[in-house]
Amino acid sequence: MAVTPLLPLLALGLSALSILLLRRPAVAWGLADMPGGRKQHQGTIPLTGGLGVFIGFLLVQPLLSVPLGELMPLYVGLVALVACGVIDDARDMRSTVKLGVQLAVAALMVVWGQQVLGYLGRFPLVGELHLGWLAVPFTVVAVAGLINAINMMDGVDGLAGGSALSVLGWLGFVAALQNQLTLLAVIVTLAASLVGFLLFNMRHPLRQKASVFMGDAGSMALGFAIAWFVVALSQSPNAVVSPIAYGWVLALPVMDTLSLMVRRIRKGRSPFAADRDHLHHIFLRAGFTPGQTTLLLMLLVAALGAVGVMFSLAGVPDVLLLVGLVGLLILHDLFVRRAWRTSKALRRLHLATLGAARAHQQERLLVRLRHRPLVGGLRRRVAVLGAYVLCFSLPLNMPLMLVGAAMLLAAALASAPVLWRDLSRLPLLWISLALSGFVLLRLVSGGGFEQGDLSVLALSGLISLPLAWWLAQLRVHWTWLLLTLLSGGAVAFVMQADWVRLEQGALTSPWAWGEPGRVGFMASAGLMLLLALLFSGLQRLGTGWRPAYQVAVSLVCAVPGVVILMGTGFTSAWLATLAGVLCFAAMSPVLGRHQGYRIGRLGLLVVLGLALLGAGSLHLMLGGGSALALVVVEPLQALGMALRGEMAEAQALHPGMVERLTLWHHAWQAWQDNWLLGSGQLAPAGVEARLAGYPNYYSMVAAVASGLGLVGLIGFAAVVLIPVQAVVWMALKRVWHSSWALGVLSCGVTVLVMALLAMPAQYPESLAFMVLITAAGQLAVIQKSWLKERGRHDVAMEH
Repeated sequence: MAVTPLLPLLALGLSALSILLLRRPAVAWGLADMPGGRKQHQGTIPLTGGLGVFIGFLLVQPLLSVPLGELMPLYVGLVALVACGVIDDARDMRSTVKLGVQLAVAALMVVWGQQVLGYLGRFPLVGELHLGWLAVPFTVVAVAGLINAINMMDGVDGLAGGSALSVLGWLGFVAALQNQLTLLAVIVTLAASLVGFLLFNMRHPLRQKASVFMGDAGSMALGFAIAWFVVALSQSPNAVVSPIAYGWVLALPVMDTLSLMVRRIRKGRSPFAADRDHLHHIFLRAGFTPGQTTLLLMLLVAALGAVGVMFSLAGVPDVLLLVGLVGLLILHDLFVRRAWRTSKALRRLHLATLGAARAHQQERLLVRLRHRPLVGGLRRRVAVLGAYVLCFSLPLNMPLMLVGAAMLLAAALASAPVLWRDLSRLPLLWISLALSGFVLLRLVSGGGFEQGDLSVLALSGLISLPLAWWLAQLRVHWTWLLLTLLSGGAVAFVMQADWVRLEQGALTSPWAWGEPGRVGFMASAGLMLLLALLFSGLQRLGTGWRPAYQVAVSLVCAVPGVVILMGTGFTSAWLATLAGVLCFAAMSPVLGRHQGYRIGRLGLLVVLGLALLGAGSLHLMLGGGSALALVVVEPLQALGMALRGEMAEAQALHPGMVERLTLWHHAWQAWQDNWLLGSGQLAPAGVEARLAGYPNYYSMVAAVASGLGLVGLIGFAAVVLIPVQAVVWMALKRVWHSSWALGVLSCGVTVLVMALLAMPAQYPESLAFMVLITAAGQLAVIQKSWLKERGRHDVAMEH
């Protein structure tokens, strides 16, 4: 059956109309909430929102052409819970009686509706996990638990309804994928009815406070409906999503309820007793408004649902989804149990982003960098959103990444006078402009401009300068942007890996981890960023809880990063990572000497441990020490043979090494023929048949040298070295924390070694990351110019 938009719109209208009509009689019936005690709203608010939602929903059901007989247990259960909720809202029913009704409705769903949660997924050692005789009691308890979880979220305007709407969105998506159109129609009409309620309950520009509350009638019935949909979808013969994935969809309300009940029991209180210790209360105490709290938690519910559904569709094994879910539960418990600490962190985040004092906060953080006002208003908000979109989607989705870049560029163009004033005084701008012009003219004159040549033009430094200018103003967002970038990289790996082969034990196949060149580059660069976070946390251990969490998160992310890097079998990425680590270790005593931050013995032990982990994982993947030795030794032996002129023997031992050396030899010959301006071609021409399949020299440095000559090499060296000098200067002047400078430098070295040994710019994600790391260096140049301008301004004021 087709789902037409008319009936959902009708459900929305009937829901909204019911809520309006029930306002006046609600007070007479006692269905109104009075302020006082825990309740901090103003005025008498009707509790008939949930009643209106299900009036609109149930009135539309006969029009859906759905088999009412099959769904009759659902409708009966909803009516029973709505009636129970209405009585509770009017007379405060005892919690044990409510629990009894919830268990009875759950039993009705199992016995009459035949909706039983019996299959939980596939796991190592046990295979498919079926609950058997435990399925019935497990389902009854789980359904009652979910009813309470949704009920307990109803503590902020729009939170229960908004979170349920996010859940219903993912359930409708899965129903459409599984072709369960009857269930999809029911889900869509319930979601539409819920939207009719949120028009009166959620805060938005046209409504400053809720005019109606959902009440227990709505929240309990909503929890039961969601439980029915989850069981029906997860146990379907056509299921495309693992049952564990639904744990992610429901993670936030379930985790919050479980942790809260456990804490209440530990305190000797009833698990159903009301208090102000929910997750949303922590956000409110941190300074977030009710509207901001609802929006943030709605987005969090939607994001967690995306992780569960999309990862399951990508083939991520159930055991990994379950491990992630357990880890999420532990993090939530730590977050809530240490509410007095997390509230402080949330308060700082609120002041830096959404708080009324955010402009003052940002001015104070950058007061040493410039005396002119920062660009604010709509332009700044667009740039911030664009930066987050760019960072998250960079390794994941190129069209979306271009949207983020376009937002940043539009915000920069809207600030053109200030942008030009700041950049025009930088020699780096004119060098980048000259280099871009030379690259463009030389490549066009050398035989036509090809699409692959855009990568070299993109790295000339010109297009990254507007991005650097905005990043220089968003210093308070740097850590969050870095975490967003790492999160996007993790999601990209999950979506690209061949989980079927990995689950079958094909760990030695590089393509099981994704495309080796692409995944190897991103894993190598990501490890350098994680190393910077790890270093920063290690140096501050013992000064609070945040450094310990930072170290723990960095290690948890670095361990799989090392395994993935080894699994790709991409030797160039291994060498680039090693170079980055050596740069980090070598520059740590230099950049940290004024701040007392050095890599230290603990840092060296951590780095050594990660290196041993990499060697050990490679040893296990290859199945023995001899195979590990061959991976490392054979290329070196082939290199030695080739240098001695024994090409046939080297070709037989390691063909890849010989072919790469031959390509570099062709690049050397092309450079000798036109060493000053280059040949104007970045790809080899007229090579022997065995190299005809190579589209480039397999070295970005070799391509630049052969195509752009000495002029091009000097230009790119200037574009690289000027930001490097500025990064070092910022660290030595203690404007930047040394970990930031070390992260940028070591990541830059990793990228340079990759450019020397491979052609990373052939992948759009790698090219975008290279532009981003270029911008990270350029922002040091911009901030350095602001500091010097500030110094000149202060001197002028003194005179």
